[in-house]
Amino acid sequence: MQPRARHVESVLVVDDDELVLKSWERALRAEGKTVHVATDIKAALAIRPLPDVAIVDLYLARAELGTEVIRELKCLDPNIYTVLVSAAMSVPQAVAGMREGADDCEVKPVAPRHLLRRIEHGEASAIVGEMLTLDDVEWEHISRALSDCGGNISHAAKALGLHRQSLQRKLRLRTARASDH
Repeated sequence: MQPRARHVESVLVVDDDELVLKSWERALRAEGKTVHVATDIKAALAIRPLPDVAIVDLYLARAELGTEVIRELKCLDPNIYTVLVSAAMSVPQAVAGMREGADDCEVKPVAPRHLLRRIEHGEASAIVGEMLTLDDVEWEHISRALSDCGGNISHAAKALGLHRQSLQRKLRLRTARASDH
């Protein structure tokens, strides 16, 4: 289903990285938007009035998840348009985000201007309907194991039937490939 076009005046960006927040804030202000920033759930939920759009990073500091922010924002206003973003977005994570109320998911890095245009024109995310490669499927499996093991590489390696060093090598290769693109 194609999302509907939306008029966006104000945006909330939730990320635990101050440099990311400053970058997004500068870019969105240049587009003429009112911008609110938050680094955690408590600060995000304190923003009033609620913005038209919330762009929320999946992993926040202190083991907080962006899906929690989205769930709470949707409880306050079911009409707020929420986008879950992450540099390591996997299909299971995107599905979990959508179950919590995310209207869209996007892989970082994403240009704020590009994301804003998609929202304002009602365009679907590039993630939707994409055919996964074998490498993507392997990454999904690894991501899920890491998530299920709370990010503990040793436990995830054991669950995957790998040596810890093999999993670390796969993670380094994936990070190197992601930075090349």
